[in-house]
Amino acid sequence: MRNKFRNRFAWCVVTAIGLFLAAPSHGGTHGSVDNLLLSCGQAPAGHPTKGRRDFRLMSTDPKDLRDLRYHEYFHIEPARKALSAGNLKWGVMNNLHFVLQKIPNDHRALALLVQWDKAGGRDADYASPACYLTWAQQFAPDDAAVWVFGGYHFYQKKEIELARTWWEQALVLEPANADVHYNLGLLLFEQSDYSGSRTHAQAAYAAGYPLPGLREKLQGVGEWKSVSPERSGLNQ
Repeated sequence: MRNKFRNRFAWCVVTAIGLFLAAPSHGGTHGSVDNLLLSCGQAPAGHPTKGRRDFRLMSTDPKDLRDLRYHEYFHIEPARKALSAGNLKWGVMNNLHFVLQKIPNDHRALALLVQWDKAGGRDADYASPACYLTWAQQFAPDDAAVWVFGGYHFYQKKEIELARTWWEQALVLEPANADVHYNLGLLLFEQSDYSGSRTHAQAAYAAGYPLPGLREKLQGVGEWKSVSPERSGLNQ
């Protein structure tokens, strides 16, 4: 069962990478992480008796694992199917809210939340995806995955500085995260910060990132330099 949830998280990461590479061109106004905390207000109440629980710890307890299975079957999978069918109004946010109010950093639900917003999902009955992500990082500030998903979300909303902030915090927690290095490299390349882009590209490739796109972009503007893994800083 633990392997099952590792596979689910792998799916979340793959989904989020796809979201980044196909990000739309919306404008954004959130401004900063602190502004988000102020504007989103109080997080939803958790379970009446269990409170709010950490997704990363639940697979170690049989009772929590039972709840994970329950959520997967009755809420995560229905939300996934509704989203796949293009049903953006009913079947997605009601299920994701049910899960996230109890497990604010549920990686499966956060990945679907970001995907739903990218697809154009809007539901006035619930808070914005930015708020659910903010409540997740407030609840579990040491969970790198939360900061990764937030980076994808804010990037696709063209909240570039917020995306950069969230991804940089993800790297504080996971310095060798190849996906985040790659995406930060792309973000900085778009801002013509070729030196910064190259630094993250080198770190991503030293960590085994497979896609050549960022390297090719840097080569195209004469800004690519190969380095050994020892010089990348990842082995320090």
